[in-house]
Amino acid sequence: MSSRKKIINVGVVGIAGRMGMAVTKSIVLNTKTKITAGIEHKQHKAINTTIGSLIGKDNIDIKITSDKQLFFKDIDVVIEFGLADATKEFLIAAKKYKVAYVSGSTGLNKKTINLMKKVSAHIPVFWSPNMSIGANLLKELSSQVTKKIGSEFDIDIIDLHHKHKKDTPSGTALNIKNDIDITLLKNKVRKKSSIIAMRSGDATGEHTVVFSGQGERLELKHISSSREIFSEGAVKVAEWISRKPKGFYQMQDYLGLKGK
Repeated sequence: MSSRKKIINVGVVGIAGRMGMAVTKSIVLNTKTKITAGIEHKQHKAINTTIGSLIGKDNIDIKITSDKQLFFKDIDVVIEFGLADATKEFLIAAKKYKVAYVSGSTGLNKKTINLMKKVSAHIPVFWSPNMSIGANLLKELSSQVTKKIGSEFDIDIIDLHHKHKKDTPSGTALNIKNDIDITLLKNKVRKKSSIIAMRSGDATGEHTVVFSGQGERLELKHISSSREIFSEGAVKVAEWISRKPKGFYQMQDYLGLKGK
């Protein structure tokens, strides 16, 4: 048996979008992954152009397609950062073609998340509305602080993103709130955290959890200054999930935080 590690073939949904291009560049830079397919909707101007021309790499002559069968033909993992409709559409297709699925979609409702869990009985499915390791550690730390002082401090989550972001609040803010509120409930504290969402300027993403007490305030903050942290995180996860059995995975699984 060869000792060489297998290169992971990755396909990107919405490859011509801002996140799609960022993910594709991260795939190319990662020595353990290879971009082998990109897909867009039928009317997109990028159809039949090459992935290389999209990201300034002339040696990549793979054409961007709108054909799902062609897209899924030679990939091990699909990465998708689309809206809910795209998530559902390509999740079902990934199940059909037996390809591992990584989604960074935000603002998904319970129905779509339940679909992910259902599909994960057949293929590995990973979902995180924020692929940043720092943002996920913020969520973990916020829950730990809530456990210690949640009964005595008011808890607010400030969610700041660029003015073009469509979902409000962000999926990350909702996830942080969910974890905090579950922690409060487990500790028999009868209150919930609040979210203050702002869409302004060109902010890539900022989340602050504010614990306000009598005469003092504690703030936990994560600031993302580049989309690269999300795209690089997604590619690292794609490499990781390619070796996993079928099941539903989230960032706490990747970081080894589950059950802690």
